[in-house]
Amino acid sequence: MNFNQDLLARMRMAIKSWRDSKAFAVPVQGNLQPEQLKKLTDVTELIQRTLNKHLPGMAKTSTHAATEDAELYEQPREQALHDINPRPENKRDSQPQADARHAADIIDAHTPQAKPTDKNDAARFINGSYANAHGKRAYKLYIPSGYTGQTLPLIVMLHGCTQGPDDFATGTGMNLIAEQQQCMVVYPCQDQGANSSKCWNWFQAIDQKRDQGEPALIAGITRKVMADYHIDDRRVFIAGMSAGGAMAAIMADAYPDLYAAVGIHSGLPFGAASDLPSALAAMRGVAKQSRKSSTGSAVPIIVFHGDQDHTVNSKNADRIMERYLLSSQSRALTAQKEDGSGKLGRRYTRTRYAEAVASQSTAHQPVPAEQWVIHGAGHAWSGGNSQGSFTDASGPDASREMLRFFLSQVSTKQV
Repeated sequence: MNFNQDLLARMRMAIKSWRDSKAFAVPVQGNLQPEQLKKLTDVTELIQRTLNKHLPGMAKTSTHAATEDAELYEQPREQALHDINPRPENKRDSQPQADARHAADIIDAHTPQAKPTDKNDAARFINGSYANAHGKRAYKLYIPSGYTGQTLPLIVMLHGCTQGPDDFATGTGMNLIAEQQQCMVVYPCQDQGANSSKCWNWFQAIDQKRDQGEPALIAGITRKVMADYHIDDRRVFIAGMSAGGAMAAIMADAYPDLYAAVGIHSGLPFGAASDLPSALAAMRGVAKQSRKSSTGSAVPIIVFHGDQDHTVNSKNADRIMERYLLSSQSRALTAQKEDGSGKLGRRYTRTRYAEAVASQSTAHQPVPAEQWVIHGAGHAWSGGNSQGSFTDASGPDASREMLRFFLSQVSTKQV
Protein backbone atom coordinates (compact mmCIF):
# COMPACT_ATOMS: atom_id res chain seq x y z
CA MET A 1 0.00 0.00 0.00
CA ASN A 2 1.47 3.35 -0.93
CA PHE A 3 1.69 6.29 1.44
CA ASN A 4 -1.42 8.14 0.22
CA GLN A 5 -3.64 5.06 0.50
CA ASP A 6 -2.23 4.25 3.93
CA LEU A 7 -2.84 7.79 5.15
CA LEU A 8 -6.38 7.84 3.76
CA ALA A 9 -7.20 4.52 5.43
CA ARG A 10 -5.96 5.82 8.78
CA MET A 11 -7.94 9.03 8.40
CA ARG A 12 -11.07 6.96 7.75
CA MET A 13 -10.38 4.84 10.83
CA ALA A 14 -9.91 8.02 12.86
CA ILE A 15 -13.23 9.40 11.63
CA LYS A 16 -14.98 6.12 12.51
CA SER A 17 -13.34 6.21 15.93
CA TRP A 18 -14.57 9.78 16.36
CA ARG A 19 -18.13 8.81 15.43
CA ASP A 20 -18.13 5.89 17.88
CA SER A 21 -16.45 7.74 20.71
CA LYS A 22 -18.47 9.06 23.67
CA ALA A 23 -16.13 12.02 23.90
CA PHE A 24 -17.21 13.08 20.41
CA ALA A 25 -20.77 11.81 20.48
CA VAL A 26 -23.06 14.34 18.81
CA PRO A 27 -26.61 14.50 20.19
CA VAL A 28 -29.43 13.89 17.73
CA GLN A 29 -30.87 17.22 18.76
CA GLY A 30 -29.16 20.24 20.22
CA ASN A 31 -25.72 21.85 19.79
CA LEU A 32 -22.16 20.71 20.40
CA GLN A 33 -20.75 21.53 23.78
CA PRO A 34 -17.71 23.91 23.73
CA GLU A 35 -15.35 21.11 24.80
CA GLN A 36 -16.64 18.79 22.04
CA LEU A 37 -16.36 21.54 19.43
CA LYS A 38 -12.77 22.33 20.40
CA LYS A 39 -11.68 18.67 20.12
CA LEU A 40 -13.42 18.31 16.75
CA THR A 41 -11.72 21.46 15.46
CA ASP A 42 -8.31 20.28 16.70
CA VAL A 43 -8.67 16.95 14.90
CA THR A 44 -9.80 18.63 11.67
CA GLU A 45 -6.84 21.03 11.74
CA LEU A 46 -4.37 18.21 12.38
CA ILE A 47 -5.71 16.22 9.42
CA GLN A 48 -5.31 19.28 7.17
CA ARG A 49 -1.77 19.98 8.39
CA THR A 50 -0.78 16.34 7.93
CA LEU A 51 -2.08 16.33 4.35
CA ASN A 52 -0.36 19.63 3.52
CA LYS A 53 2.94 18.38 4.83
CA HIS A 54 3.03 15.54 2.32
CA LEU A 55 1.84 17.41 -0.76
CA PRO A 56 4.57 17.27 -3.47
CA GLY A 57 6.58 20.50 -3.56
CA MET A 58 5.97 23.74 -1.72
CA ALA A 59 3.50 25.19 -4.20
CA LYS A 60 2.05 28.63 -3.73
CA THR A 61 -1.47 28.65 -2.31
CA SER A 62 -4.07 28.74 -5.06
CA THR A 63 -7.80 28.42 -5.60
CA HIS A 64 -7.20 24.90 -6.92
CA ALA A 65 -6.02 23.56 -3.57
CA ALA A 66 -9.16 21.51 -2.98
CA THR A 67 -8.84 19.84 -6.40
CA GLU A 68 -5.16 19.05 -5.80
CA ASP A 69 -6.01 17.49 -2.44
CA ALA A 70 -8.54 15.23 -4.14
CA GLU A 71 -6.03 14.22 -6.81
CA LEU A 72 -3.55 13.30 -4.09
CA TYR A 73 -5.69 10.27 -3.22
CA GLU A 74 -6.31 9.20 -6.82
CA GLN A 75 -2.70 8.63 -7.87
CA PRO A 76 0.81 8.93 -6.45
CA ARG A 77 2.37 12.15 -7.70
CA GLU A 78 5.85 11.85 -6.20
CA GLN A 79 8.63 9.49 -7.23
CA ALA A 80 11.74 8.63 -5.27
CA LEU A 81 14.65 10.52 -6.77
CA HIS A 82 17.27 8.14 -8.09
CA ASP A 83 20.09 10.48 -9.01
CA ILE A 84 20.28 12.97 -6.14
CA ASN A 85 20.76 12.75 -2.38
CA PRO A 86 20.85 8.93 -2.22
CA ARG A 87 19.88 7.53 1.17
CA PRO A 88 19.43 4.01 2.51
CA GLU A 89 16.20 2.58 1.15
CA ASN A 90 14.72 1.78 4.53
CA LYS A 91 15.18 5.36 5.75
CA ARG A 92 13.86 6.93 2.56
CA ASP A 93 10.77 4.71 2.41
CA SER A 94 9.95 4.44 6.09
CA GLN A 95 9.94 8.10 7.14
CA PRO A 96 6.73 9.25 5.36
CA GLN A 97 4.92 6.13 6.54
CA ALA A 98 6.18 6.64 10.07
CA ASP A 99 5.00 10.26 9.97
CA ALA A 100 1.56 9.10 8.78
CA ARG A 101 1.31 6.45 11.50
CA HIS A 102 2.35 8.98 14.11
CA ALA A 103 -0.29 11.46 12.93
CA ALA A 104 -2.97 8.73 12.89
CA ASP A 105 -2.06 7.64 16.40
CA ILE A 106 -2.49 11.21 17.62
CA ILE A 107 -5.87 11.48 15.94
CA ASP A 108 -7.02 8.16 17.39
CA ALA A 109 -6.03 9.32 20.85
CA HIS A 110 -7.83 12.67 20.34
CA THR A 111 -4.75 14.52 21.56
CA PRO A 112 -3.41 16.65 18.67
CA GLN A 113 0.03 17.94 19.64
CA ALA A 114 2.52 17.49 16.76
CA LYS A 115 3.19 20.37 14.34
CA PRO A 116 4.65 19.29 10.98
CA THR A 117 7.57 21.37 9.77
CA ASP A 118 7.16 23.57 6.67
CA LYS A 119 10.62 22.73 5.31
CA ASN A 120 11.08 20.00 2.67
CA ASP A 121 14.47 18.42 3.32
CA ALA A 122 14.34 15.97 0.40
CA ALA A 123 14.53 16.75 -3.30
CA ARG A 124 11.49 15.75 -5.33
CA PHE A 125 10.87 14.70 -8.97
CA ILE A 126 7.12 14.90 -9.44
CA ASN A 127 4.57 14.32 -12.20
CA GLY A 128 2.30 16.96 -13.66
CA SER A 129 0.22 17.71 -16.72
CA TYR A 130 -0.96 20.74 -18.65
CA ALA A 131 -3.74 21.19 -21.22
CA ASN A 132 -4.99 24.01 -23.40
CA ALA A 133 -6.80 24.39 -26.71
CA HIS A 134 -3.80 22.87 -28.53
CA GLY A 135 -3.71 19.61 -26.59
CA LYS A 136 -2.34 18.11 -23.41
CA ARG A 137 1.17 17.15 -22.32
CA ALA A 138 2.58 15.50 -19.22
CA TYR A 139 5.75 16.77 -17.58
CA LYS A 140 8.06 16.08 -14.65
CA LEU A 141 9.33 18.75 -12.30
CA TYR A 142 12.49 18.61 -10.23
CA ILE A 143 12.30 20.56 -6.96
CA PRO A 144 15.62 20.87 -5.12
CA SER A 145 15.90 20.00 -1.45
CA GLY A 146 15.26 22.76 1.03
CA TYR A 147 12.79 24.62 -1.19
CA THR A 148 10.49 26.54 1.15
CA GLY A 149 9.05 29.12 -1.22
CA GLN A 150 12.14 31.18 -2.00
CA THR A 151 12.48 32.49 -5.57
CA LEU A 152 14.49 30.14 -7.83
CA PRO A 153 15.55 29.99 -11.50
CA LEU A 154 13.74 27.55 -13.82
CA ILE A 155 15.22 25.44 -16.63
CA VAL A 156 12.93 23.86 -19.24
CA MET A 157 14.49 20.69 -20.73
CA LEU A 158 13.18 19.25 -24.04
CA HIS A 159 14.15 15.62 -24.68
CA GLY A 160 15.08 14.10 -28.05
CA CYS A 161 13.33 11.44 -30.12
CA THR A 162 12.52 8.13 -28.34
CA GLN A 163 13.41 9.73 -25.01
CA GLY A 164 11.27 10.87 -22.09
CA PRO A 165 11.69 12.98 -18.94
CA ASP A 166 13.22 10.24 -16.76
CA ASP A 167 15.69 9.09 -19.40
CA PHE A 168 16.64 12.66 -20.29
CA ALA A 169 17.07 13.68 -16.65
CA THR A 170 19.30 10.65 -16.03
CA GLY A 171 21.36 11.10 -19.18
CA THR A 172 22.01 14.82 -18.78
CA GLY A 173 22.43 14.76 -15.00
CA MET A 174 20.76 18.17 -14.94
CA ASN A 175 18.91 17.46 -11.67
CA LEU A 176 22.17 16.90 -9.81
CA ILE A 177 23.59 20.22 -11.02
CA ALA A 178 20.30 22.00 -10.37
CA GLU A 179 20.40 20.67 -6.81
CA GLN A 180 23.85 22.17 -6.35
CA GLN A 181 22.82 25.51 -7.86
CA GLN A 182 19.28 25.52 -6.37
CA CYS A 183 17.21 25.61 -9.55
CA MET A 184 13.98 23.96 -10.60
CA VAL A 185 13.94 21.88 -13.78
CA VAL A 186 10.83 20.96 -15.76
CA TYR A 187 10.82 18.24 -18.44
CA PRO A 188 7.85 18.46 -20.84
CA CYS A 189 7.01 15.05 -22.32
CA GLN A 190 6.11 14.59 -25.97
CA ASP A 191 3.05 12.40 -26.47
CA GLN A 192 3.52 9.33 -28.65
CA GLY A 193 0.14 10.07 -30.18
CA ALA A 194 1.56 13.34 -31.53
CA ASN A 195 4.69 11.69 -32.92
CA SER A 196 5.25 7.92 -33.04
CA SER A 197 8.95 8.36 -32.18
CA LYS A 198 8.18 10.90 -29.43
CA CYS A 199 9.98 13.63 -31.41
CA TRP A 200 8.92 17.22 -30.96
CA ASN A 201 7.40 18.28 -34.29
CA TRP A 202 9.89 21.08 -35.00
CA PHE A 203 9.47 20.67 -38.79
CA GLN A 204 5.72 21.31 -38.95
CA ALA A 205 4.51 24.84 -39.71
CA ILE A 206 1.85 24.78 -36.98
CA ASP A 207 4.54 23.87 -34.42
CA GLN A 208 6.83 26.77 -35.32
CA LYS A 209 4.57 29.63 -34.25
CA ARG A 210 3.93 31.49 -31.04
CA ASP A 211 0.73 30.45 -29.28
CA GLN A 212 0.16 27.60 -31.74
CA GLY A 213 0.66 23.84 -31.54
CA GLU A 214 3.46 22.46 -29.39
CA PRO A 215 5.09 25.85 -28.67
CA ALA A 216 1.85 26.92 -26.98
CA LEU A 217 1.90 23.74 -24.85
CA ILE A 218 5.56 24.13 -23.83
CA ALA A 219 5.07 27.81 -23.01
CA GLY A 220 1.96 26.83 -21.06
CA ILE A 221 3.88 24.29 -18.98
CA THR A 222 6.54 26.93 -18.31
CA ARG A 223 3.98 29.46 -17.15
CA LYS A 224 2.15 26.89 -15.05
CA VAL A 225 5.30 26.10 -13.08
CA MET A 226 5.96 29.83 -12.73
CA ALA A 227 2.44 30.30 -11.37
CA ASP A 228 2.54 27.31 -9.01
CA TYR A 229 5.99 27.98 -7.55
CA HIS A 230 8.12 31.01 -6.76
CA ILE A 231 10.17 31.41 -9.95
CA ASP A 232 12.35 34.37 -10.90
CA ASP A 233 10.74 35.43 -14.19
CA ARG A 234 14.02 37.02 -15.29
CA ARG A 235 15.83 33.68 -15.00
CA VAL A 236 13.74 31.22 -16.98
CA PHE A 237 15.80 29.22 -19.50
CA ILE A 238 15.15 26.54 -22.10
CA ALA A 239 17.37 23.79 -23.54
CA GLY A 240 16.99 20.70 -25.67
CA MET A 241 18.68 17.79 -27.42
CA SER A 242 18.24 16.88 -31.11
CA ALA A 243 14.53 17.35 -31.94
CA GLY A 244 14.26 18.95 -28.50
CA GLY A 245 17.12 21.27 -29.44
CA ALA A 246 15.33 22.26 -32.64
CA MET A 247 12.18 22.94 -30.64
CA ALA A 248 14.18 24.95 -28.08
CA ALA A 249 15.38 27.14 -30.98
CA ILE A 250 11.74 27.67 -31.98
CA MET A 251 10.75 28.53 -28.41
CA ALA A 252 13.57 31.07 -28.08
CA ASP A 253 12.49 32.71 -31.34
CA ALA A 254 8.78 32.72 -30.52
CA TYR A 255 9.03 33.66 -26.81
CA PRO A 256 12.01 35.98 -26.23
CA ASP A 257 9.89 37.64 -23.53
CA LEU A 258 9.59 34.36 -21.62
CA TYR A 259 13.08 32.81 -21.84
CA ALA A 260 16.26 34.60 -20.82
CA ALA A 261 18.60 32.21 -22.71
CA VAL A 262 18.55 29.02 -24.78
CA GLY A 263 20.80 25.96 -24.95
CA ILE A 264 20.81 23.79 -28.10
CA HIS A 265 22.60 20.43 -28.18
CA SER A 266 22.79 18.55 -31.51
CA GLY A 267 19.84 20.54 -32.83
CA LEU A 268 18.80 22.65 -35.79
CA PRO A 269 18.01 26.35 -36.36
CA PHE A 270 14.53 27.80 -36.31
CA GLY A 271 12.79 27.47 -39.68
CA ALA A 272 15.21 24.84 -41.03
CA ALA A 273 12.31 22.76 -42.41
CA SER A 274 8.64 23.01 -43.27
CA ASP A 275 7.78 19.32 -43.76
CA LEU A 276 9.29 15.85 -43.34
CA PRO A 277 11.35 15.79 -46.60
CA SER A 278 12.92 19.18 -45.87
CA ALA A 279 13.54 18.06 -42.28
CA LEU A 280 15.53 15.03 -43.46
CA ALA A 281 17.51 17.26 -45.82
CA ALA A 282 18.27 19.75 -43.04
CA MET A 283 19.43 16.96 -40.75
CA ARG A 284 21.90 15.86 -43.45
CA GLY A 285 23.27 19.40 -43.55
CA VAL A 286 21.79 20.39 -46.89
CA ALA A 287 21.61 24.17 -46.94
CA LYS A 288 18.16 25.72 -46.91
CA GLN A 289 17.00 29.27 -46.48
CA SER A 290 15.66 29.35 -42.94
CA ARG A 291 12.66 31.43 -42.05
CA LYS A 292 13.09 34.97 -40.86
CA SER A 293 12.75 35.50 -37.13
CA SER A 294 9.16 36.05 -36.11
CA THR A 295 10.11 38.55 -33.39
CA GLY A 296 13.27 40.22 -34.71
CA SER A 297 15.11 39.62 -31.43
CA ALA A 298 17.52 36.98 -30.17
CA VAL A 299 18.07 35.69 -26.65
CA PRO A 300 21.55 34.66 -25.42
CA ILE A 301 22.50 31.25 -26.77
CA ILE A 302 24.88 28.36 -26.08
CA VAL A 303 25.29 25.58 -28.66
CA PHE A 304 26.90 22.12 -28.43
CA HIS A 305 27.43 19.72 -31.33
CA GLY A 306 29.67 16.74 -32.12
CA ASP A 307 31.58 17.11 -35.39
CA GLN A 308 31.04 13.40 -36.14
CA ASP A 309 27.27 13.54 -35.68
CA HIS A 310 25.75 11.45 -38.49
CA THR A 311 22.16 12.00 -37.34
CA VAL A 312 22.10 15.80 -37.32
CA ASN A 313 25.00 17.26 -39.29
CA SER A 314 27.13 19.71 -37.32
CA LYS A 315 26.67 22.32 -40.07
CA ASN A 316 23.40 23.04 -38.31
CA ALA A 317 25.26 24.35 -35.27
CA ASP A 318 27.15 26.79 -37.50
CA ARG A 319 23.86 27.96 -39.01
CA ILE A 320 22.35 28.45 -35.57
CA MET A 321 25.23 30.75 -34.66
CA GLU A 322 25.17 32.53 -38.02
CA ARG A 323 21.51 33.26 -37.52
CA TYR A 324 22.15 34.62 -34.05
CA LEU A 325 25.04 36.82 -35.19
CA LEU A 326 22.92 38.30 -37.98
CA SER A 327 20.25 39.40 -35.54
CA SER A 328 19.95 43.11 -34.91
CA GLN A 329 21.08 42.78 -31.30
CA SER A 330 24.29 40.84 -31.90
CA ARG A 331 26.29 42.46 -34.73
CA ALA A 332 28.98 43.98 -32.48
CA LEU A 333 30.31 40.63 -31.23
CA THR A 334 33.81 39.29 -31.81
CA ALA A 335 34.87 35.64 -31.60
CA GLN A 336 37.31 34.26 -29.03
CA LYS A 337 38.40 30.64 -29.58
CA GLU A 338 40.00 28.22 -27.17
CA ASP A 339 40.77 24.51 -27.29
CA GLY A 340 40.44 22.08 -24.43
CA SER A 341 39.58 18.51 -23.45
CA GLY A 342 36.74 16.85 -21.55
CA LYS A 343 36.99 14.86 -18.35
CA LEU A 344 37.93 11.69 -20.28
CA GLY A 345 40.09 13.35 -22.89
CA ARG A 346 37.70 14.22 -25.72
CA ARG A 347 38.86 17.42 -27.39
CA TYR A 348 36.68 20.44 -28.02
CA THR A 349 36.83 23.95 -29.45
CA ARG A 350 34.90 26.61 -27.62
CA THR A 351 34.08 29.95 -29.25
CA ARG A 352 32.86 32.80 -27.09
CA TYR A 353 31.25 35.83 -28.70
CA ALA A 354 32.05 38.93 -26.67
CA GLU A 355 31.12 42.57 -26.98
CA ALA A 356 33.62 44.71 -28.92
CA VAL A 357 37.32 43.81 -28.49
CA ALA A 358 38.00 41.41 -25.66
CA SER A 359 40.86 41.89 -23.27
CA GLN A 360 42.53 39.55 -20.83
CA SER A 361 40.44 41.01 -18.01
CA THR A 362 37.18 40.10 -19.80
CA ALA A 363 38.15 36.55 -20.80
CA HIS A 364 35.95 35.03 -18.10
CA GLN A 365 33.16 37.58 -18.13
CA PRO A 366 29.65 36.58 -19.20
CA VAL A 367 29.06 36.64 -22.96
CA PRO A 368 25.78 36.48 -24.91
CA ALA A 369 26.76 33.53 -27.13
CA GLU A 370 28.96 30.41 -27.02
CA GLN A 371 29.54 27.54 -29.45
CA TRP A 372 31.15 24.25 -28.45
CA VAL A 373 32.39 21.84 -31.14
CA ILE A 374 33.05 18.42 -29.60
CA HIS A 375 35.70 16.71 -31.75
CA GLY A 376 35.06 13.08 -32.60
CA ALA A 377 31.66 13.03 -30.87
CA GLY A 378 28.49 11.70 -32.46
CA HIS A 379 24.83 12.36 -31.75
CA ALA A 380 25.08 12.38 -27.97
CA TRP A 381 24.82 14.68 -24.96
CA SER A 382 28.39 15.69 -24.09
CA GLY A 383 29.55 14.65 -20.63
CA GLY A 384 26.32 12.76 -20.00
CA ASN A 385 25.57 9.77 -17.81
CA SER A 386 25.83 6.43 -19.68
CA GLN A 387 22.72 5.19 -17.85
CA GLY A 388 20.71 7.49 -20.12
CA SER A 389 20.34 7.24 -23.90
CA PHE A 390 22.34 9.28 -26.43
CA THR A 391 25.12 10.31 -24.07
CA ASP A 392 28.90 10.64 -24.36
CA ALA A 393 30.64 10.60 -20.99
CA SER A 394 34.06 11.45 -22.44
CA GLY A 395 33.22 14.99 -23.49
CA PRO A 396 32.98 18.25 -21.52
CA ASP A 397 29.97 18.51 -19.24
CA ALA A 398 27.34 20.22 -21.39
CA SER A 399 24.80 20.38 -18.55
CA ARG A 400 27.18 22.12 -16.18
CA GLU A 401 28.36 24.53 -18.88
CA MET A 402 24.80 25.31 -19.95
CA LEU A 403 23.69 26.06 -16.41
CA ARG A 404 26.81 28.18 -15.84
CA PHE A 405 25.98 30.13 -19.01
CA PHE A 406 22.29 30.42 -18.10
CA LEU A 407 22.90 31.78 -14.62
CA SER A 408 25.18 34.47 -16.05
CA GLN A 409 22.24 35.81 -18.08
CA VAL A 410 19.32 37.83 -16.74
CA SER A 411 16.41 38.84 -18.92
CA THR A 412 15.59 42.54 -19.15
CA LYS A 413 12.13 41.73 -20.54
CA GLN A 414 8.92 41.74 -18.55
CA VAL A 415 6.88 38.53 -18.79
